Amino acid sequence: MWIPKEIGRIATRLNSGHRVNRISVRELLRMFKAERRGLNKVHDIRTALESLGLETDPDFESAWIDGRIRIRLKDAHDGVDHGAMSAEPAELTEEDELEDNQSSSQDELEGPDSAQLASGEVSLPAIVVASEGIVETILGEPADPTYRIGSLPAANKQLTTVGQDDTLKKAVTKMLQCDYSQLPIMHGEREVKGMISWKSIGSRYAIGGECHKVQHCREDAQVIDANGTLFDAIPTIVKHGYVLVRDQQDRRIIGIVTASDLSLQFQQLAEPFLLLREIELHIRQLLQDKVSAGDLDSLAVSDNSAPKPKSISDLSFGQHIRLLQRPEVWAKLSLNIDQGSLTLQLEEVRQIRNDVMHFDPDPMTAKQLDALKGAAKFMQQLYELLP
Repeated sequence: MWIPKEIGRIATRLNSGHRVNRISVRELLRMFKAERRGLNKVHDIRTALESLGLETDPDFESAWIDGRIRIRLKDAHDGVDHGAMSAEPAELTEEDELEDNQSSSQDELEGPDSAQLASGEVSLPAIVVASEGIVETILGEPADPTYRIGSLPAANKQLTTVGQDDTLKKAVTKMLQCDYSQLPIMHGEREVKGMISWKSIGSRYAIGGECHKVQHCREDAQVIDANGTLFDAIPTIVKHGYVLVRDQQDRRIIGIVTASDLSLQFQQLAEPFLLLREIELHIRQLLQDKVSAGDLDSLAVSDNSAPKPKSISDLSFGQHIRLLQRPEVWAKLSLNIDQGSLTLQLEEVRQIRNDVMHFDPDPMTAKQLDALKGAAKFMQQLYELLP
């Protein structure tokens, strides 16, 4: 089992009682020479961490890919940083390149309330609590490995905010400059005073009330903890057009997810599946009426563990490729293109398909998406040229 040297150094420092600061999930993946959290890569990382008695907090598989995580000893379930117990931490060397200077201040922000919220010992239903300036949805730690609202890029972008004593002109200018429909009204990073939106401004004007400062057009803010699932947040986003996302540990408002962000996220999730569907249906149409029962039987002979296919629709993607590789099947297609180039392209699609069907939490790379789009376009061209 291969263990990156950076992980080995981290384990050594933790076992020596020294502090190891947070890194991003992306940095952890780079240590293991990966860009995405594929099924096999997640298994390799977990195996390496467990062999050294380590774990991450929060779990690296569910956190946002650019979110910061703490690598800690597995027996540190009490949330105490074992590095803090060292009276005289060792001097950092050039090899400690993974560490930053943010950990100490971050540790001070984590209090008993955040530990209680982040424990996730009980899966609780959503509870709506109203307080001054906020309508808050409190969520327990999700029991299922679904998408969390805090894993979206929009939930981790720097906020544009206004203060409640700012002029309405300032708020309107910021909304126009950034093309926003609403702005959080905040005092610092944690204290939410409400929201101001085009709707709240228009409503105030309509009733002829005083409307000179932000506080005159204030409405309650919708807040959800980052550990809530995407589907927990959807009703609130649909109803109000946004939701503010709060880090459940240090209670900071870390981003805002709008209806537009939600639409882009679902496009990102759905596009690979739709492209793969298009490619596979094109292959089936290409082979339909060209493949005999004997050709299908030959696939069953080469793979005794699989059930005998009765039609093209029973075949896996890999079996489609194996059929196209057979000289007798290829001859029936009467295609004036290179057989090897086509099957090589489809083999690349098959490998991408495996990642997609394993529901990796990270979006596919631009290279992978381009490969799917290119294959779909080429298969469409073949379809149009067929007699």
